[in-house]
Order: sequence, then structure tokens, then C-alpha cells
Amino acid sequence: MKLTIRKSMLSQTRSKSEKELAELSVQVCAELEKNKHFQDAKIVLCFWSLPDEVHTHDFIQKWSNEKTFLLPEVIGEKLVLHTFTDIESMKVGKFGIGEPTSDVFSDYSKIDLCIIPGLAFDKEGGRMGRGKGFYDRFLPQTNCYKIGICFPWQIVPKIDCAPWDIPMDEVVSCEL
Repeated sequence: MKLTIRKSMLSQTRSKSEKELAELSVQVCAELEKNKHFQDAKIVLCFWSLPDEVHTHDFIQKWSNEKTFLLPEVIGEKLVLHTFTDIESMKVGKFGIGEPTSDVFSDYSKIDLCIIPGLAFDKEGGRMGRGKGFYDRFLPQTNCYKIGICFPWQIVPKIDCAPWDIPMDEVVSCEL
């Protein structure tokens, strides 16, 4: 079942043009900006998006003067957090993901909000990632509100979650 959903999500995303994905990303980020948890948050864990994810680069840069954004670096099987300072301080890391080169951030109790990518989500907060488990291993170390963001077609009726899969508190998307 998960493999079928994964293939379907990747296929649907690849069928969209760069322009369509960019326009939908602006809409998803606009919905996120209206969210009370985002508005109230001071320290936000986010992600530097891959081309097939909701584009977060402009969103992070737009809000980085008002909020502290933390971005993950993949080291071995773990996510290590760094503070986003500016686009010039980014490097391409494992899996081709942009990662900041700033100091490590380790006081997870100060994180107010986690904004998490996924290939698919269900309305109950079930999340399907890319299958490596990085976020599922990391998120239990935090005690903050978790929002999954995705394109509209990435919301599915039900995801069969394993006991170690960490659910989102909310999923934010937009209309197609």
C-alpha cells in the first residue's frame, strides 16, 4: 500500500510543470502564514525544499528577519539542526538538499513549531516520508506543534502508519 501511494504521489508531482509547482507553493505558504501556530512561533524548524516538495526557499527568506529558522543537515542516520542565516551560507548536502553551514542548534526545547515535508499525508495527520525515517527519529526529541505541508494531491484518505511514525498535529495545503 505505501509503495503504491509513494509511486502515485511522485507520478502526480512529476506531471506538474515547475511553474505549477511554484504557484501552488506560494498558495500553500500563504495558508501557512495565516496559521496561528506559525504566527506565534519564534523558533521554527523547517526544511530547504527539493524540487518536488512545496517550495520553502522564498518563504524562509521572507520570514527569516522575524523568526529564527532551523534547517536540518543529514549526518549518518540523524538530522542535525543549524540556524538559517542567509542563502549564501547554504551548501548542498546529502541527497542534494541545501543545508546551512552555521553552528549546530541543540536546544530542542526552544523550538516552537516544526514544519515537515512528506510525500503524502492523511487528514488525521498520518505522514509518509521518503522512507528513511529521519523525521520519525528526530521529532520525539521535540515537544512542539507539528505541521505537515504538501500539495493538494498529496492528501490521501488513509496512510497505514507504523507505531514509530510520528503524526502531524495539522496538515496545511491549498486548493487545486
